[in-house]
Amino acid sequence: MSWTFEGKGGSSAEVTDVEEAGTALREAVTETFGDMGSDALVALMGAIQGLRLSMVTDGWTAVEHGDEWSAQVGGILVTLSP
Repeated sequence: MSWTFEGKGGSSAEVTDVEEAGTALREAVTETFGDMGSDALVALMGAIQGLRLSMVTDGWTAVEHGDEWSAQVGGILVTLSP
């Protein structure tokens, strides 16, 4: 999977399942935006819950069928690849 944070850069991680993908995204958001303060970080985590849900449903289904999938919420873009 890979991700891009607008104005902050991006990265990627090798994951084997949806749980690992969600954990990787959460850790990346925390690492990248951790200096925002706890209240702002909690709000951001709440905002990406829809993105994580899409990763678990539509994203993982696409990957299981051999397709790449991506979705964006605000300035956060996530791509899952087979």
